Amino acid sequence: MENKKYVAAIIVAGGKGKRMDSEIPKQYLNIAGRTILDTTLYKFEKSNEIDEIILVVNKEEMEYVKSGISPFYSKISHVAAGGKTRTESVYQGLKKVRRTCDIVLIHDGVRPFISYNLINTCIENASIYKACVPVIEVTDTIKEVSEEGWVVKTLDRKRIRAAQTPQAFDYSLIRECYERAVTEDEEFTDDASIVEYYGHRVKTIEGLYKNIKITTPLDLRLAEIIASIY
Repeated sequence: MENKKYVAAIIVAGGKGKRMDSEIPKQYLNIAGRTILDTTLYKFEKSNEIDEIILVVNKEEMEYVKSGISPFYSKISHVAAGGKTRTESVYQGLKKVRRTCDIVLIHDGVRPFISYNLINTCIENASIYKACVPVIEVTDTIKEVSEEGWVVKTLDRKRIRAAQTPQAFDYSLIRECYERAVTEDEEFTDDASIVEYYGHRVKTIEGLYKNIKITTPLDLRLAEIIASIY
């Protein structure tokens, strides 16, 4: 990649694993002999385009992560304590990124099957468009439903996409948007929606079907199958 930019990756790994029905937070469960989080971190550690990693975890797990995980990854520059919401957690990570950073990728710690190619594509598109998100086509019919459980309307599946991570941004842009969101106490489910909310366009790129987010026991079984193939 010509004129290489400084790229930071924020890995958000503060989940409690409630839907996994496990006493161990899902990011520390094992697939194919290593933890989900280790599998995720390895891809960013070995990527030639990533200059530093900021790992965001639960406050209660800080000491364990600092002693048992981060020493094995040379690119981890900071381990940050997450907040009460995902928005607050990502913001804590953004504050650790150096101000001269060009591009920042924000990734779920429980999406271990990210590819080097997708990392590179995210960086390339963020360099051009300032904000990009990988998406995949939705195969199910999607219904908008009222609070009472009635179908409001059926959405056009041709125009619906499921968003994945990593989502990549111009650092100054995403930092400014997050500062506004935290100040205004706004909450969002992903990073691109914050950029959209404050009036900026987000470019979509083709995601990966194997780039699943491991949230439930079924996801974990699927992850074991994927890990045995790739």
